[in-house]
Order: sequence, then structure tokens, then C-alpha cells
Amino acid sequence: MKAFLLTVWLFFLSNLQLGAQTVSVTGYLKDAVSGAALQGANVYSKSERYGQTTDNAGFFKFHFPPHKPIELIFSYVGYTTQTHLLSPGQDTLLVIKMVQDNRLPDVQVYAPKRDFGVNNSQMSAVELPVAQVKALPALFGEVDVMKALQRLPGVQSASDGTAGIFVRGGNYDQNLIILDGSTLYNSEHLKGFVSALNTDMIENIIFYKGAFPARYGARLSSVVDIGMKEGNFENYQGLISLGMLSSRVHLEGPIRKGTTSFNVAARLSYFDAIVQPMLEKVYDKPNVLQPYSHMNYYDINAKLVHKFSVKDKISAVFYLGKDVNNSAPTDSRQQYRINENHADGTSMHKYDNQKANSTDNIWGNIVSSLFWTHVTNKHFSINTNLSYSRYNYRLKMTSGIHNRKDDVTNALSEKLIRLYEENSYVQYNSGIDDAALAVDFHYTPQIRHNLRWGAKISLQKFTPIVDVYKRTYTKAWLDDHYEEEEQSVDTLLGEKLNLKTVAFYVEDDWMPAKRWKINVGLRYTLFAVKGKTLQSIEPRASLRYLLTDNMALKLSYARMAQGIHLLSSSNLVMPSDLWIPITRDIPLMKADQWALGYNYAVSKDIAFSIEGYYKLTDNVMDYREGASYMTSSGNWQKMIALGKGYAYGAELLLQKKIGNTTGWIGYTWSKSLRKYARTGQEISSGQKFYAGNDRRNNLNIVILHRFKKHWEISAAWTYQTGRRGILATTAMYGGKLDEYDPYGQASSGDSHLGGDRYGDGPDGVAYFRKFSRYYTYSERNGYKLPDIHRLDVSANYSIKHQRGESILGLSIYNLYNRQNVSDIYIGYEKNKTVLKGICMFPFMPSLNYTLKF
Repeated sequence: MKAFLLTVWLFFLSNLQLGAQTVSVTGYLKDAVSGAALQGANVYSKSERYGQTTDNAGFFKFHFPPHKPIELIFSYVGYTTQTHLLSPGQDTLLVIKMVQDNRLPDVQVYAPKRDFGVNNSQMSAVELPVAQVKALPALFGEVDVMKALQRLPGVQSASDGTAGIFVRGGNYDQNLIILDGSTLYNSEHLKGFVSALNTDMIENIIFYKGAFPARYGARLSSVVDIGMKEGNFENYQGLISLGMLSSRVHLEGPIRKGTTSFNVAARLSYFDAIVQPMLEKVYDKPNVLQPYSHMNYYDINAKLVHKFSVKDKISAVFYLGKDVNNSAPTDSRQQYRINENHADGTSMHKYDNQKANSTDNIWGNIVSSLFWTHVTNKHFSINTNLSYSRYNYRLKMTSGIHNRKDDVTNALSEKLIRLYEENSYVQYNSGIDDAALAVDFHYTPQIRHNLRWGAKISLQKFTPIVDVYKRTYTKAWLDDHYEEEEQSVDTLLGEKLNLKTVAFYVEDDWMPAKRWKINVGLRYTLFAVKGKTLQSIEPRASLRYLLTDNMALKLSYARMAQGIHLLSSSNLVMPSDLWIPITRDIPLMKADQWALGYNYAVSKDIAFSIEGYYKLTDNVMDYREGASYMTSSGNWQKMIALGKGYAYGAELLLQKKIGNTTGWIGYTWSKSLRKYARTGQEISSGQKFYAGNDRRNNLNIVILHRFKKHWEISAAWTYQTGRRGILATTAMYGGKLDEYDPYGQASSGDSHLGGDRYGDGPDGVAYFRKFSRYYTYSERNGYKLPDIHRLDVSANYSIKHQRGESILGLSIYNLYNRQNVSDIYIGYEKNKTVLKGICMFPFMPSLNYTLKF
């Protein structure tokens, strides 16, 4: 490692010396009308055979020998290409105003602004054009960034219709979602059916699923880097949209023309007003919608930008979102009679079993950041970001059980034989407060080097709390009298936990020869928790070799480290989530990922790529077998098992990026496994088992077409292997020696109501052989839901008028009404306990109207 750092330092010094022999050409690319920065625009020197893309400020930088004639070509999707001939004798600053290409006003091009194809050293990355996201079919007409990502190779959805993503065998918490430099911890609305990201505010979406540049850290599986759009610096514009699920407004414009702009958008949903009544008409059993009867959300986005000069700009970003997902109470009842034969005759027994449930679920995000960009006319620019993010999650599940058995002697006489009543709730509270300061330096000492380095310091406060309450009452007739017993437990687990991190990184995108390009980097992170400090050294490298001008081989390696965990249950019936940081007993999660790829530019508008990857993850977390908050002794960390994750697969992508007709075909074959074999933490006897996100096959076909006038249509077909989870197959009564008595008491002697007390702990706490109900399963994550497939289509009709533009959209989700099972639950049917599946979204049409002005 010392040799590596010395090499980097010597390389840096040599670049400083070479940089002194050149002059710099720096500049900004802006929209000629709005003055907005054009991020991701291409700047290319034909004579030097070298190019760059502009950063989030529209900034670019080159170094050339002095007085040498240079031809620079500026291009950007949807704008007229410009060519400038220079012969700089000294450092030069340019401001290039790009004019939109209006020669084909009714044709929209969906090409990405960044090309991660043949010529780029980066692999396992894609930029998703916002215009393409808006054109995709959408559930309830809600344009959704995260669902668009689900249609890419290597990405799996949590379940049918939800917006969560699982990337290359990683868990949900292993995705870093960045909103203009700030972390967004939960990117979902409405139990995951809608993304929390409003596309009206988004300028660009860059998605990394491997080969991570060194400037990114803190997660293992993916990075979703979202840039917020600056407001128009010259004119006011906006939109109003009415949909079946929500309505939204958007407004942008200048506060001071040319220097200060604003951009603000808001959404408000009304699921229970339109969508739920419509679902009740098409569902064969409308009562399954009761858990979704009180679901709504709102969010607000805002961005303010001020330009002090061509060298300095400051921007402020704010996001607020909140969900209320309270379910209406549900209940089920089972009544029947059984004749029982005894030596002294026949008796009839009447059984009455009732179960009631309700759920209160609230979560919300606050994201804010202050971003300052400073550009010198020499060799480097500085970006500084101060951010604060807050996430709160509350889930309370309440349950009531009433089981009664009566002896029926005649139609008018009944005698209570046994009565069991249970009232309980489990409440999960998960909170995160995240404050961070980051600085990034961008340095271009030579034409073939693009050097970045920086640092980030952050403080995260976590409040994972579990509150468990349970009361049971039993009354039974024994011999000639009734025996009664009442027990209760109230357990509160959790504490405030702090995590401090400091990270440093350096990376260089280097072109040593015509056919070779290398991105090499190193990230070093310190993690500090109470009583312990950990460090992580994370090397990164990506290599591209051109076989021909339109073919390339790519190879990458990346090590990532993560200091936070999302502790999730894999129970398909009642999942729960808690965010927790590393502690003295819970180590860092780490992952090493290798990837090999091939890129082929078939033509100007068609590209093909294939990638294979292998990822090894250490210290993945899960609940130990048999762990329950009802029987916890107070230390939730003792309920945790740590193990390893294994993921590998192959991904194919064929896409058409330019023209009236665009789209892609993406296929993924993947496998994801877990292994928990550490002493005392074994799961499945220490053998490998399928991860909950193991979905073997994933195929997506997406087609978008824009007609010359007015009409735009799209279609997307999806096939996925069913998701996995734990499903209890057996219920049994049993106990363990030295098991903590959650009730704080035990019945003495043998009893049908209690257990066998045999000793007290050192603090007088009762320990005994407690007979409780345990659920078992044949295989961890051995239950697989049925495979899903569906076809979604949409059509938009737009017409321009004096007030602006009107767009009427029609989307149909699940066109051929495939009954895809998204959730399951346990219920009664004909006096039997059965497993029932829910198709949350059958054939689902939706309309929306948008007025742009």
C-alpha cells in the first residue's frame, strides 16, 4: 500500500510539472434561452482525439500546448452542434451558449447525454434519459425513476408493482441514492408502489451497479446519482397535472434574470379517493384491500440557484416527503361444531376462533443541501457540499386473538370449556439524522488525464427502537372448577447510536495510449462508533481496451465498505425493517466485485453489451433462527447473525438510443446465496441457502415510438422469476433450558397453563422450561412465489396552443390481466387454515392530463 501511495504522489507531481508547459482552455456550456447549465454535454478535440463531458455546472477544462491551433466541437442531445477554432497563447475562459435544435419540433430524441459505451473506461453504468423515463408506461400514470431502473439488466424489483430495487444480489439498504449530493434513505411512496422522486425536478440520472469510481462510497451494490434541474434564468414556465393517483404542480423561473433562479414542484396523492374504489370494482374479494385503505403521500421539491460570476455559483436544494399508510382493521372468524365420542357417550363441542389485525405505518424524508461551485482559470475547480438528511419510520402492528370452546348439551345450554384471549402489538421505530460536509477537487493537468480527489466527513445518529407488548388470558374448566391465568410482557429494546465517518479519495481517468483507457482510484474511510474505530481501504480500477473503433473489452474491480445495515425480516407475511449502524459487536459490511464486459457499437444508434460479474460480500446480517422480540433478553444485538453473501450472473443489453423509435432488450441470469456458519450464529446448519432477492431470470423488452405529430406510444414487457421468502410450515410447542421468561414469572410445577420452573437467575429473574408455540420451516427462503410476467402500454397525445401545451395520457398496467401474486397472507377457508395470494394490480387503466405553460 505504501508503494501504491508513493506512486500516486510521484504521478501527481509529474503532472504538475507537465501542466506548467501548457495553457488551459476552460468554459461553461449553457442553454442560450434559459441560461441553465448543460451537464453531460460533450466537448471534443478532433486534432488531439480527446474529449470530456461537462460536470453539473456545465464546466469543462482542457490543456493544450500554447499557440497550437485547436478545433473544439461542442455537442449536446437536442442542441445544434458548434465548432470553435482556437489558438490560445494564454489561459482562456469560454462561455458557450447552445441553441436548441428545432428543425424537427415534433420528434423527440431519447439518447443519453453521457456515453458509457465503447469509448468510456467506465463499465456497469448507464445514464437514463429523463425524457425516456417520462415516456415509459407507468402504474396509475405516475412516472417513476426507480421502476425505470428495474427494467435494466442486473436490477430486480422487490415485488410486482413496487419501486424498490435489488442490484446484483445486494439488499435494499446497499443502494446509495444521492439527490444533489444528499442521501435519500427511502425512495418510495405508498408501500413502494410509487417512487419518492419527482421527475419534473430531475435533470439527469446516472446509475452505477459496479466499477464504482472512488468518489462514491458508503454502499455495496449500486449508486443512483440524481442531479436536480436548475430553474430557468430568463423565463417563467411550469405545469399542472391531474392524475388518478395524484396531482402535481411545477413552476420555475428567474428571481433575477440571468443570475438567480428557482425551481419548485409538489405532489399530493389521493389513493383512497379514486384508485381504491376502482380496485374494489375489479377485485373478486375487495376485503383484501382493507390493509391499503388509508394510503396517501405528499412531497415538495425546491432548488434555488444564484450565480455570483462565471466562476462562482451557489445552489440550495430542499426535499420533504411524508407517507401515511395506515390499514383498516381486518378480521377473520372460524365457527364450527364437532361431535366427540367418549366411553360415557357422545358430546358436541362448539368452536369459535376470531383474529383481528390493524397496522399503522408512517414514514418521511427531509433532504437539504447547500452546494458551492468555484472554477479557476487555471487547472482545477472546487465543489463544496453541505448536506442534511433525516428519515423517520414507524410501523405498529396490533393483533387480537379470541379462541373459545363450549360444550353443547342442547340447543339452549352451552358450557365454557376453554377460553384463550391474546392482545399484542409490535412497534418499530427507525430514525436517521445525517449531516455531512464534502469537498471535491477536479484537476486536469494534461490532455489525457482527468484527476479528481476530495474528502467527506459525516455524522449519523440512529434511533432503532422496538416496543413489544403482549397480554394473554386463559380460562379452562378442570374437574369441578375453573382455572384462570393472565400473563403480560412489555419489552422496550433500542438505544441511540452514533456513527462518525471521514473519507478521502483520489481517482484518475487516464488514457496512456490510443486504445487503452484506465480509471484507477483509492478510497480510505474511517468509521468511529462508541468505543471503537474501524478503517477501510477500498481500491478501484476499470480498464478499457479497444479491439476496433467500435468494439471494446472492459475489466473492473471494486471494493466497497458500508457502515450501516437494514435489519429486515424475510417473512413473507409480516416483514419489518430497522436501520442500524455498526457497533463494537457488529462489524463493517464489505464487498469485492469483479466484472468482465464486451461493448459493441453496432451502428450510430444501436449498441450491444454483455457483462459477467462475481460479488463476494462479508458480514451480511440477518435474524438468528428462532429470534423473537417477544422473548428477547434486552440485547437486540444477540439476535443478529453475521455471514457471507455470494452473487454472480450475466447481463445482456441491446439498445437503440437515437431516433423516433428507441428502446432496449435486457436480460439477466443471476444467482444470490447466503451462508451463516459462524459458531453460535448458524442458519440452515451453516449451509448455503438462497437469498431472499434470488430471482434467477429477468427479461425486459421496452419499445418507445414518437410519431411526427402529436402521438407518442410505448410498451414494456417484463418477466421475472418469483421472489423468495420464509413461510412457516409447522407449528409446535416446546421450550429451551435457560430461556429467559419474558413474563417475569413462572408457574410452579407442571400445569396445562404454565411451565416447569427450575431456578432463578443471579438477579432473581425467573428461568424455566417454558412451553411456547414455535414455527418451523423446511428450508430458509425455500418458498418461492409464482413467476410474474405482464405487458404495460401507454399512449400520450399532445397538442400545442396559445397557453402552452396540453398532454392527455393513457396507461394500461398489466394489459392481458396476468394474476401476478405480489403478497400472501394466512386465512381460513372451509374450517381450514390456508395460504392466500393477492394480485395487487390486475388489468389497470389510468388517465392523466397535463397542462404545460
